[in-house]
Amino acid sequence: MRGRFFIIFSTLLFLANFLLGVEKPLIIGKEKGEGELIQPRKFEEGPDGNIYVYDSYDAFIKVYSPDGKFIRKIGGKGEGPGEIKRADRANFGFTHDGKSLFITEYFGGHQWISVLDIKGNFEKAIHLNFKWFGVVKAESLSDGTFLVEVVLFEPPKPVEDYYHWISQDVLIRINEKGEVLKEVLKRAYVSTISMFPGGADIGNLPFIPRFLWLPLKVNRIIFTDGLSTKFSIYDLSGNKIGELQTPLPEPEKVTSKDLDKWREEKREMLMSRDRSWYETFGKVIDKYKKSIYDKKPNLYDIYSTPEGNILISGLYGNYYLIDQKGKLLSSIKYNANIKITKNFVLFGKEDEDGVLTIYCIKRKGKEAEDLKRLKDI
Repeated sequence: MRGRFFIIFSTLLFLANFLLGVEKPLIIGKEKGEGELIQPRKFEEGPDGNIYVYDSYDAFIKVYSPDGKFIRKIGGKGEGPGEIKRADRANFGFTHDGKSLFITEYFGGHQWISVLDIKGNFEKAIHLNFKWFGVVKAESLSDGTFLVEVVLFEPPKPVEDYYHWISQDVLIRINEKGEVLKEVLKRAYVSTISMFPGGADIGNLPFIPRFLWLPLKVNRIIFTDGLSTKFSIYDLSGNKIGELQTPLPEPEKVTSKDLDKWREEKREMLMSRDRSWYETFGKVIDKYKKSIYDKKPNLYDIYSTPEGNILISGLYGNYYLIDQKGKLLSSIKYNANIKITKNFVLFGKEDEDGVLTIYCIKRKGKEAEDLKRLKDI
């Protein structure tokens, strides 16, 4: 009886949407087989107009046509060049000329950037000739160099009867040989705590400042730590040359209730994972009674768009599209991870179990107009 009701309800909903003209987005990677997406993470439109999605389940970048048909897969789990060693923290992007794709990995992954042609054939490995813990992301510049965000860790520092672990987010510019041309930006934060100097930490602390950056077309970089309504503007040598006012709300203050909620959720998670581990290592969360950070970052991420605008992913599902002067072009409240590309608006939505589904709609007009179309989906 319940199944019949669901079928009837789905049919009525489809007819209602059809009659009302509600736009139906295309689901990417829903078909069973080698093109099925199990744990999709990053998604982009490639320079060839196809849709590229990284699936951490099998460590493949899966490629789909504009109408959602699976074409091929790139990478895969492995130790060799062009393969992915650490599936859960890999990332990818495209070179500025649109001819190649590159793959980066975090700690425990390959110590190089893999460069492949757009069809997935291995071209070269750019070995990173400096000490680093892991690559978070990279961007290709028009002169053939790369901006690469890496993470470094300092030795733990004792605080009363436990330890602070400090991580450094560093943005560097490298050449095609992996040699450092310039250290552009650096920020250090207490990222986690532990009972022992050897580690066994409990994961990231809450309310850590962001380290978010984007290259602009005029050899400029915008940067934000999420603790201001303004973005800083730097040149490629790391000199601050200006600021960009955004429509973001002011960061909220961290309250004792916020910290109590974090401890409760973290305690439940650690105990469910391994109670004996929690008794030895996890109780350090009870020692974190006052937040190091007094403000909550006011955004999650920033993205560049084909028209040279900036898409800001704010708190509570709020998105703001601004131009490079800070003028608000469009805004929307939508619970998804949104990307505006040349031909699509791509977005990933999580279900109640945290499973991400990738959708897309084809662009019809200006970016501001296409962003607002999501309100009807």
